[in-house]
Amino acid sequence: MKVTHTKYLTAMLFTCLALLIALPYEANDEVESFVNSLMGEHNQVIDLKPAELEGFYVATMQDFSVLYVSEDRRWIFQGDLIEVKGEPELSLIPHTDRHIGSMRETQLNALSTNDVIAFAPPFEAPKAVVHVFTDTTCGYCQKLHAEMAEYHGKGIEIRYLAFPRAGINSQPYSAMVSAWCSNTPHTALTQLKIGAEIEPKTCENPVADQYRLGKLFGLRGTPLLVLSNGKTVGGYVNADELEEILKSQGLL
Repeated sequence: MKVTHTKYLTAMLFTCLALLIALPYEANDEVESFVNSLMGEHNQVIDLKPAELEGFYVATMQDFSVLYVSEDRRWIFQGDLIEVKGEPELSLIPHTDRHIGSMRETQLNALSTNDVIAFAPPFEAPKAVVHVFTDTTCGYCQKLHAEMAEYHGKGIEIRYLAFPRAGINSQPYSAMVSAWCSNTPHTALTQLKIGAEIEPKTCENPVADQYRLGKLFGLRGTPLLVLSNGKTVGGYVNADELEEILKSQGLL
């Protein structure tokens, strides 16, 4: 009887553990379905996980907006979640900003190296990689490109993503498609940035997808620099400034 009782308790223990493990996943499904029903079929949840705020989940939507939803689905809010830490000294932790950065990082890591036009330091392995949403008609984009050797001197590789500010099917869009489809894309992009014309070409290309990705990243003007941790830097920064930014983020 003693052995039977022990086996019964063991079985019950494993059953209880299984239920405890399963509960969060059921709650996730319920919360995700709840948010999807609120937001509609054109803006569904792409990522859902427990938030730093106890009893809440953080949901990232297709448009990269972030929602916080209580586990009981009674409360939902949108905005920046900032944690105040008092030890060892007063500090603010921007959880929402970090979460969005992490999502951007995931999107960058999913990009194929064949889809970017990368300008790497010629004589050494890069110490840091920065993605840059660029438009060939943008003056500050042209200035950044003209100083490529200075970025390379800091060990920084620049990986270009296309963002024709005039929109899809505009003349700059067609020009950037031609550059991405060129047999010599680095030369073609450089020619466009100095105001020269290149041979029109079409092919299967990522320009439209990169334009939409820039929109999701909150791009309002070019250039937009995206660091490897997902942090964005809006506008032109010279090589010295970018070096300092990368060092401050522990990326160089």
